[in-house]
Amino acid sequence: MDSRSVIFLEVMIAIAAVGVLAFLVFLVGRAVSRAKTSRGDVGDGGAGRWYQYLLAALLLVVIAVLAIWQFSTEGLLGQAADWRAEGRAMTFFVIMLVVGGLGLIGFLVHLIVQASRQASAAPTQTISGAAPAPDAEGAAPEAASQPTPAGLRLLGLLGLLAAFLLLNWIYLPRAEQYSLVLGLIYPASLAVALVLLFDKASRGWNVKDTAENFREWLLCDAMTFLLILAFLNLRQDEGGEKYAAMFWDVLYVASFFLVFWALDRTRTRLRFLFAHAYFIALPILLLIWRAMKTIPEGAPAPPELSWWSTVWPFFFLAIIAFVLEIIVMLIQGSEGKQNLGAVKDAIYVAIYGILLIVAIPEAAE
Repeated sequence: MDSRSVIFLEVMIAIAAVGVLAFLVFLVGRAVSRAKTSRGDVGDGGAGRWYQYLLAALLLVVIAVLAIWQFSTEGLLGQAADWRAEGRAMTFFVIMLVVGGLGLIGFLVHLIVQASRQASAAPTQTISGAAPAPDAEGAAPEAASQPTPAGLRLLGLLGLLAAFLLLNWIYLPRAEQYSLVLGLIYPASLAVALVLLFDKASRGWNVKDTAENFREWLLCDAMTFLLILAFLNLRQDEGGEKYAAMFWDVLYVASFFLVFWALDRTRTRLRFLFAHAYFIALPILLLIWRAMKTIPEGAPAPPELSWWSTVWPFFFLAIIAFVLEIIVMLIQGSEGKQNLGAVKDAIYVAIYGILLIVAIPEAAE
């Protein structure tokens, strides 16, 4: 068994162990909760779930100890810790650790939210009423629709994303990864982004006011334009076996759709702050993407660019806009008005466009 197979097996065993332990914590909590309910001990709310939180905290400690051991000593299967020398193995291991950690954090958040809901919810009252009678033809009434949990929908997308990353890491060489990202991921993402924009334009009626819609259009158009620039940037890359930024390209596309959905489909006051945090992260992602490129020996050094042609003007501008968004939220309070924010975003997008024009490198003669 080669080193990559051993590393993959170790990670899968660790994830399976964490999943089983988390499920046992959930079962223990559910069993004790049912026992208290059968005895009539209701009303302690989240305070009575200390055992569940204690088990979850112990699980976190065990996971941290295993992670430190895996990074510092030999692996779970007795293999030497020479996997650090392989960049792809290191990247995959870190990704799987992050995914496992996020899953565990989500599980703990679910427990806390469930406990708080049970503590604050009043007894539900059933609404009595006659069932709808069948029509003249004797057809049964249609089944009542029910909302699909947001976690289930998000989990379905994350499952496909994880499968795609595993396919690239386990099977595809770098040249094939570059072809797949260049020929499938970015073109499909641009097509879906245009469909989302046309869908937004086709809504004649909306519960959001004019200022909110204006802000959403500004930020969504800016994000889509930057997605086009990212595709052009990838086309200018040499690709082949020198391409090593597949994970960061996929992460960028996934974050684009997440922020676009938050802007367009939700009404939370924090969605604009979330979008400005996305604009802060974009220059950092670009720096990481460029750092993953390998420069062959003997190749001429890239020409030095002025400060205005680097990512730093966009980074600091995004930070300023983020801070101003917090100030606008504090000024507006709970009124929900977006006029001041719309003016601020219009100025921000205008300055961003000017910086993009300034950053265009001079054409080589």
